Amino acid sequence: MADKNEIVLAAAQPTAVEFPQATNGMVNTGSGIQVGTNAGTINLNINCPTPELMQGLMSIFAAHPAPQKVSHKLEWASLNQERYCLFVLENEDYNCGAFSIAKNCALRKYTAPEHKKRYVNITPAVLAELASMPCIFAKRNMHFGYTEEGHPALLGRITDMRVQGETIKVCFTGFQGISQQLLNQNIGLLGMVHASLRNELDEEHWSIKNGNLIDVMARLHVDIE
Repeated sequence: MADKNEIVLAAAQPTAVEFPQATNGMVNTGSGIQVGTNAGTINLNINCPTPELMQGLMSIFAAHPAPQKVSHKLEWASLNQERYCLFVLENEDYNCGAFSIAKNCALRKYTAPEHKKRYVNITPAVLAELASMPCIFAKRNMHFGYTEEGHPALLGRITDMRVQGETIKVCFTGFQGISQQLLNQNIGLLGMVHASLRNELDEEHWSIKNGNLIDVMARLHVDIE
């Protein structure tokens, strides 16, 4: 495992996947968001680093091969450069651009008190702020502190959030698939909580992290195309 202070760079990014069409989703329009139930479909194109990660995205994020890449470069560059959202799922699944997370996993850990207070109630104004933040969408590490090379995570943004009983439903758009092990290898640079044998990617939760995720990804040579 790499030293937490050593920057480990990403590989090249030659291919793309997309989510299959899904009804009753939220559609991202340009750099803004559309709030409300959509009676049509969504089709989200995600750039992907390697064939192995493409297979992982197809499995974990319910994606399939896309005929061509779609550029997310300008939208990514326009997002918040002071904080970002991290979602790590274990008992829930990503499905066609949406997922649910238990309220007792939301902003309870690894989040500064001021962010807990500001974002715990999802009002329209709070949703607009959250939708302006870059996000990492991940599944729990396969091992404590690390995972397999073919285990993908996804960079993107939130398009909608709504409370449904004891869960929060999150709709999102994905920009770029990356190796989750790359995140483990650069855990300190990302500002995630970590110890010698475990880190924040080992536990299901939603947290808001201080830091410039856009700059960190650029330093890791992750190009959002």
